[in-house]
Amino acid sequence: MPKKKKINGFDALEQELDRLKKRSVRLEDQLLDRVDYFKDNYKKMALNAVIPGSGNHKGAISMAGKFARLAWESGKFKNFATGALMTALEFFGVQLGIKLFNKVADARKKKKESKRQAEEPDF
Repeated sequence: MPKKKKINGFDALEQELDRLKKRSVRLEDQLLDRVDYFKDNYKKMALNAVIPGSGNHKGAISMAGKFARLAWESGKFKNFATGALMTALEFFGVQLGIKLFNKVADARKKKKESKRQAEEPDF
């Protein structure tokens, strides 16, 4: 990072503003390049995160598909995956049910409280 200069005059201020604008444009271009790279390569990156080294090969997705098909055809894996999925669905269902119940109970409690306050005489 370059040393910061002291700005003593209006001309120096204008030059610094121009320099900073050029720098911001350059940084925006770099960011756009990185976003484009990510858009082009996110599938390989995601697959490489799951199966390390698989993103380097052509046909890596077909290899992952074959692996998934082989695993799914295995009875033990299928039972494990089904059980894990059902457990996760039950957990999220219970959490959703608890939140929904609490929301309804709070609404009823607030309604009763406001009704009680409306019936009380003010002194």
